[in-house]
Amino acid sequence: MGKGRGLVLAVTMAVVLTALGFAQTTQRGFEFYTQYPSLEVFPGREVSLEIKLQNTGALPEDVTLTVSGPEDWEARFETASFPILRIRGVHLLPGEDPLTIRFKARPPEGAAGGDYQFILEAATADGAIRRTLQVMVSLLAEEEEPAEEPEEVLQLLVDYPSLEGAAGEDFTFTIQIRNRTDQDQMVDLAGRVPAGWRAYFTPRWQQDTRITSIKVNANSTENIRFVVTPPYGVEQGDYPLTFVAQAGDYQATLELKAVVTGTYDLGLASEAEVTGAGDTWNIKAVEGRERVFVMYLYNRGSAPITNIKFFATEPEGWEVEFRPDTVESLPPTLTLNDLGTVEVMITPPERAIPGDYQIRITASGAEDHATAQLRVTVGASVGWGWIGVGVVVFVVAGLTAVFVRLGRR
Repeated sequence: MGKGRGLVLAVTMAVVLTALGFAQTTQRGFEFYTQYPSLEVFPGREVSLEIKLQNTGALPEDVTLTVSGPEDWEARFETASFPILRIRGVHLLPGEDPLTIRFKARPPEGAAGGDYQFILEAATADGAIRRTLQVMVSLLAEEEEPAEEPEEVLQLLVDYPSLEGAAGEDFTFTIQIRNRTDQDQMVDLAGRVPAGWRAYFTPRWQQDTRITSIKVNANSTENIRFVVTPPYGVEQGDYPLTFVAQAGDYQATLELKAVVTGTYDLGLASEAEVTGAGDTWNIKAVEGRERVFVMYLYNRGSAPITNIKFFATEPEGWEVEFRPDTVESLPPTLTLNDLGTVEVMITPPERAIPGDYQIRITASGAEDHATAQLRVTVGASVGWGWIGVGVVVFVVAGLTAVFVRLGRR
């Protein structure tokens, strides 16, 4: 009986271990492929082929890369992005997009034309999973003669073809015009820009001089400035620009880009500043009574200011509330209709001492903020005025009665 139980236990453990091993294996896997397993190359030209690897399992994998094939071809794997590095393996994470590497090889000098086969292999670090890929390279006997290209009269170069700035600001591209001929060339300048944009040209070292053409000597170079200004209020975005240089019948173009970003400039104004009448930033209030002050918001930028909230720093015991307490979006202020309006409810405390008080108001948006000082002059309420009058009358009456009695005596 003991031996039977031991045998059953051993078989059960073997089944369990096999199942665990199978489960672990099913959680692993990777793909190793190329879209172009067969290609042609001219003598002296290097093979450069994209290879894809992707982890299809649930566990990270370290994959070793090897290549075998004809000798003296310098076959190797490299990274597909800068900086270029020779690699012998990769680390693949589960759930990631395919990783791109490059298989490279260069035919040795004097290699005969024909088909050459390379075997690419990728294997996990423990050797449990292996993938092979056959790549056939056909070495052509002779390189085809390239078609004769027309003579290039002008060459245009620019260090920064894409510039970023705000609407209303200058985008200045420094362009190099190279005359590749043995004759002097008179080059006419032009620019294609969006409607409403301003564009002009200046010599690089004479920025106050505007030009429409420039002379470029034989086999020489001239530098000019192409200045482009988007109008105020233009929407954010990427705008294509084209610089055109023409020498006789020959025309050269250069594609550029202006990336317009938004500007934000939040401001606060009183009713008097906006309409010419009404409250200024100096107002009067009565103790214990609510005083409503109308405040205006404006945006001198080129993009909306969003999620504007309001805060107040007021004297102790005062109450300050805003209606509304949030402005979701304030567009650039081009007309009075673009202004934002906020009511500020100010309540001095009961029995506040008459005098001048300062309230600091802050409007804070996601992109910009603004502050203003509001001066509130508090006077006594009418009820307290009548009480004061009554006290004076009572005192005067009392003194009069005293004087009358003393006069009788």
